[in-house]
Amino acid sequence: MTPMFTVLRRVCTLVPTIGLLGSMALVGCDDDNDVVAVIPTPVVTATRDPNFNFPTLRTFAMPDTVAHFVPVSGTPLVISRDFDRTVLDQVRANLTARGYVQVSNPATTTPSFVVLVGATAAANYAVYQTYSWYPYYGYYSGWGWFSPGFSTDWTLAYPWYSSTGVITVDRGTYVVTIVPTLSVNPLVKQLNAAWAGTASALLESGITTNMVQSAIDQMFVKSPYLQAGP
Repeated sequence: MTPMFTVLRRVCTLVPTIGLLGSMALVGCDDDNDVVAVIPTPVVTATRDPNFNFPTLRTFAMPDTVAHFVPVSGTPLVISRDFDRTVLDQVRANLTARGYVQVSNPATTTPSFVVLVGATAAANYAVYQTYSWYPYYGYYSGWGWFSPGFSTDWTLAYPWYSSTGVITVDRGTYVVTIVPTLSVNPLVKQLNAAWAGTASALLESGITTNMVQSAIDQMFVKSPYLQAGP
């Protein structure tokens, strides 16, 4: 993947580091040693379960917090919450623009799907690997539609993981996941995602609100099948 970037002021010599973030390393400047600020262009992806019937989705619920994922081992890394509200609002705006209706009280009314938004706090995060979602989103009162309720034993799986292999993203990536409520499997205590979008390089220095909004929009542009069913 060829990295793309935005450069402020005069360009110095740069060596590209090819990867999902499209990052650049500054290795030299010209004679007057001007400092160059390099802002990576966000890289956006959208992936779905090819076997899922998306027109069955009509209503949604969404926790009002961005979960910050921690590494499996080592010291958790602190990442900024500067754009959490922007991301949540932009995801909601895109869903409603496509005809989905947010359920006002999901604790008693079952939505068609739940939208989970998270951000990586570690490099090389395996974005579609099955993980225990309850520690990140279990606080949400909107899970009340499911009886007898969820617990820390429950996991979230991405059905396309086995076919796509391990896909890793870097620190500073937002992950938006659509989880159909009909995917609840109490026998194995698992939920299955139907769709996920990622936007990398959104917590780098120099990133603006407009850049974040545009990246979230691109997730949905890449997903024309996300339209509320009749």
